[in-house]
Amino acid sequence: MSLIKKLLVQNIFLLESLELEFTSGLNVLTGETGAGKSILLDCLGYLLGKKNTRIELSSQATSAVIIGEFQIQKNGVISQFLSEKGFSVEDNLILRQSIGANRKRRAFLNDLPCSLDMVRQLGDLMLDLNGQFEEQGLLNVNTHRALLDAFGNLQESVRRVEKSWTEILELKKQLENEFTKKDLVENRDFLAKSIKGIIELKLDKAELDTMEENRDKLRNASRSNSGIMDAFENLNRDLVEENILNVIKSLEKLERKGYINDELPTETFYAVLEKFAQACEVLENLKEKSANSEHELIKIEDRYHAIKRICRTHDVELDQILNLQTSLEHELQSIEGVDEKIKEIEKKIFVLEEEFKKEVSFLSNQRQEVASKLDQKIEKELKPLKLELAKFKTDILATDNSKFGCDHVCFTTEINPGSGFKPLNKIASGGELSRFLLAVKLCFLRSNSNKTQIFDEIDRGVGGATASAIGKRLLQLSEHEQVLVVTHSPQVAAYSDNHLKVEKINRDNLTNTKVNTLDEKSLIEEIARMLSGELISSEALAAAATLRNSSRNSAS
Repeated sequence: MSLIKKLLVQNIFLLESLELEFTSGLNVLTGETGAGKSILLDCLGYLLGKKNTRIELSSQATSAVIIGEFQIQKNGVISQFLSEKGFSVEDNLILRQSIGANRKRRAFLNDLPCSLDMVRQLGDLMLDLNGQFEEQGLLNVNTHRALLDAFGNLQESVRRVEKSWTEILELKKQLENEFTKKDLVENRDFLAKSIKGIIELKLDKAELDTMEENRDKLRNASRSNSGIMDAFENLNRDLVEENILNVIKSLEKLERKGYINDELPTETFYAVLEKFAQACEVLENLKEKSANSEHELIKIEDRYHAIKRICRTHDVELDQILNLQTSLEHELQSIEGVDEKIKEIEKKIFVLEEEFKKEVSFLSNQRQEVASKLDQKIEKELKPLKLELAKFKTDILATDNSKFGCDHVCFTTEINPGSGFKPLNKIASGGELSRFLLAVKLCFLRSNSNKTQIFDEIDRGVGGATASAIGKRLLQLSEHEQVLVVTHSPQVAAYSDNHLKVEKINRDNLTNTKVNTLDEKSLIEEIARMLSGELISSEALAAAATLRNSSRNSAS
């Protein structure tokens, strides 16, 4: 188990410089009201990141430090935690927190910086700080099921239930996915048609890479082609050639009649006719090329729009269409045989749910048996704590199935006969609550406990035989876990293994707190003071010695 060995405090409230040494077993802190006992526990809780623990710096101080030395030998849980956080595992662990004037905190573990969150996690593993009204988890009904399972060693049954529940949820998730796929079966023909359309297009990457560029070129050419076609339509070649030939015929007729004139343009018209014929051939060729270009444009436009329709239908870009076929084929394949998959999963769920029902029923029956044993054991513990009329009952109510089974667990008590059973957090008396929680905690003890238990005035409001019973039970608890207790009760103090006396001293108009570890003689004197006040009589000393001896003897 883990132990706190030393606590060093500097510049916290009245604690100018203080060093405390603790031992295994029952450590008792006593002293007059206001001496600073609870402040020491607050410092320890603050060091380990416990909630609701606040400290104040000494009036003249600008900084403070709290250092704790812990022994963690043979504590596998803490050793594993430190290893996971990257810290070397040693038998002794030194935790330090420094506090500045602006309340900025810095934490160090074995002189290496560590986060406050890690400190809090470590504190949860090492320390239970139990004030008079501290919940200890026992007042939180949400913890009762886990506590009952731990008491009855039902972890294996709980694990099986949780495993089955997780598997059922996973299968139901798969089933939901298959039903979603089934909704897509209606798209099977659509997918097949889309795949067929892509295959028929016989696409290749080179074509897709140049398609838009070639299309733009042909469209630009098409705008020029329209002008060539207009020119060709306006040509009227036969008429022009016929007119030129008629002119030539008329000129040659003049020449045959003997009309001689060097200026007659007969040869020129022959040249015009030849040039015109050549121009017509050129225009004819251009017209034929334009027609071919227009035909090519129509083909590429039809193909381009066919591809774009598929892209729009499946919301992909042009450069992604080559991968679309594979994607659609996978999608089509995934919805094939979906009905068979649904039947297969539903069968598995049915088998698992039947097994889950058996496991849940078995676990619930186990809990009922364990609850009966727990109730008896706690009631047995209540009697020595002067709660002999109190009754304890573990209520187990059916609730919705979950990974924890089907049980809602709530610890209830009836303090006085006829008052009715109520949850633990409805106990009105602080003293009764403290004793009740102590009894419950004793029942949940295991030999592998590893936390230091701290109780702040758990005996408030009780005395005599009741206080003695509390002391005896605290000593019993300390056989398994280190216990630190602040008390005003001499009956509790009489059971101590290590007794620390806390007192205020005034020096140079300044008040400080000091702590002394008491030897057996001083311990008897302190018990006598607690019995009779500041004036310690021989009778008080004798009574203290008797109380001390009887307490230790009754515990042995």
